Amino acid sequence: MRKALLPYLLLAILAACHHEPPNLHSPGNTIVVLGDSISSGVGVAPGEAYPEILAARLKTEIVNDGVPGDTTADALARLDQVLAQNPWLVIVELGGNDILRQVPPEQAEKNLRTILDRILAAHVLPVLIEVDAPFAGRYNAMYDRLADSYHIPIVDDVLGEILRSPSLKSDQIHPNAQGQRELADAVAKEIEPLIKARGKGR
Repeated sequence: MRKALLPYLLLAILAACHHEPPNLHSPGNTIVVLGDSISSGVGVAPGEAYPEILAARLKTEIVNDGVPGDTTADALARLDQVLAQNPWLVIVELGGNDILRQVPPEQAEKNLRTILDRILAAHVLPVLIEVDAPFAGRYNAMYDRLADSYHIPIVDDVLGEILRSPSLKSDQIHPNAQGQRELADAVAKEIEPLIKARGKGR
């Protein structure tokens, strides 16, 4: 009898381990990208940055608040203007400039945690993009740690692969048009199920 119940017990445990992302049913009405030069589209023509490609693919408005040179501290300082745009979802792509400027990884992670805390407190869903730079060292581990800690979606590995592929870069640190398309594809695969799940709950 106990053996017969084991499969059902395992299914129950698996179901309990699956977390619906926080604030999936946020009352906001747009998607905003909080990022740096990768998000803003440095190195590609207008309209070729992944937020614009993503907007076309998802057929929804996406506000691109990528600012070249932004560190996690810079993005934190302007977070209020991002939240003022009434998003239901914020894509967070940050950390590359912290790495370049050798901001201590502990400080970068603290800033990201504050950003995520404030996004969640505003009843908005954050989606994190892992900036797995080739020379990032201890910075790389913080992204999975943050995603696990907050139970939020993460787009991992993809940006690191782009940044390690000369054929996908316009210079040493920025994706070219093909790299931006590949990043948009990866982000779309993470966000499309969220949009569908959110639609079912409305």
